[in-house]
Amino acid sequence: MSKKIIIIGGGASGMLCAIKCADKGADVTVLERNERLGKKLLATGNGKCNLSNLGATLDAYNDVFTKDILQRFTPEKIKEEFASLGLLCKSDSEGRIYPYSESATTVLNVLLQRLSERGVKAVCDCFCNEIRKAGQGFNVITSKGEFYADAVVVATGSDATAGHNSHSLLSAFGHKIKSLNYAIAPLICKDIKGANGVRAKAYARMEINGDTVMGERGELLFKDGALSGILAFRLSSALARRGGKFDSCKVVIDFVPDLSENQLADYIYENCSVFAPLEGILHKALAYNVIATIPMDRSLIMSRKKATDIARACKNYKVDVSGVAGKNFAQVACGGIELDGIDSSTMQSRLCKGIYAIGEVVDVDGLCGGFNLHWAWASALACSEAIV
Repeated sequence: MSKKIIIIGGGASGMLCAIKCADKGADVTVLERNERLGKKLLATGNGKCNLSNLGATLDAYNDVFTKDILQRFTPEKIKEEFASLGLLCKSDSEGRIYPYSESATTVLNVLLQRLSERGVKAVCDCFCNEIRKAGQGFNVITSKGEFYADAVVVATGSDATAGHNSHSLLSAFGHKIKSLNYAIAPLICKDIKGANGVRAKAYARMEINGDTVMGERGELLFKDGALSGILAFRLSSALARRGGKFDSCKVVIDFVPDLSENQLADYIYENCSVFAPLEGILHKALAYNVIATIPMDRSLIMSRKKATDIARACKNYKVDVSGVAGKNFAQVACGGIELDGIDSSTMQSRLCKGIYAIGEVVDVDGLCGGFNLHWAWASALACSEAIV
């Protein structure tokens, strides 16, 4: 008799886990709260679906808990898994892995087709209220009745963006929940005047309470009252992982990371107008804001000191950050099911045999750039290997 498996949550991790369990002969049912499977997947990577990243190593994640699964399910392994499902992938110059079509719809369509081919049952608009132990198995109590299973996989993610918080399904079995802080979201700051919609490639570091916690190169998008773009999203994880608690937080931006301060000062001194010294280097709005921070003399001569002051301001532009935008603007949540209650090789509960938790529902989060989807796939594969 086929092993009956209930997967609660029809997102990325839930769908792949269902496919792999069905491949091994299990009778699989996916229970999804939304009106369709994979709704959140369509928004990933700005609709291009950044599936993984060639740099998906331990450094990209918040906890060493991920070590075993990351070593077993590498980015190349994930690409192979999708190739076996009929999805061709490619990577860009920064290591991000995408479907060849660069369309999240393609990824979802392939997953849905494979679920259908394997006879996986999907019950949508189905809210799960409780998991109860029932003999050697479980009863899942839902808005559409009770479902019996030999094993239950909780793949409900978090309430970031359009998600739902379902951690209580596991807390009923004694699992502790780490409070959620939202990440891969804009950083809230004072307006940078006139720069709404301006993009800049830069190096930026985050200083929390005077200590540098992270620094990277990437693209920033300036918005009214916020710093956005991939670089800001990555920095937001450093802030969220600290529980969002701080006395002071600054993002220090180097707008010209390819030149040293002396080299930039030399260039400004030798080539730039004293009236608009950064007009050939930065966007006009950014140049205005940088210059506004410098208490310069009003002489009409470009002195070496003035050039040095401009260069220093250009490479150390400070933005005061008051926090990370809320869950409606965030792609992931830091926090969730505490990891000491989960087996790091199988994703099975240490408190109740037969219950598994995968993807974002546990306290694992990765940086922006495909790392969270990589964890969704990898934890799903680890679970499916163990469960059947």
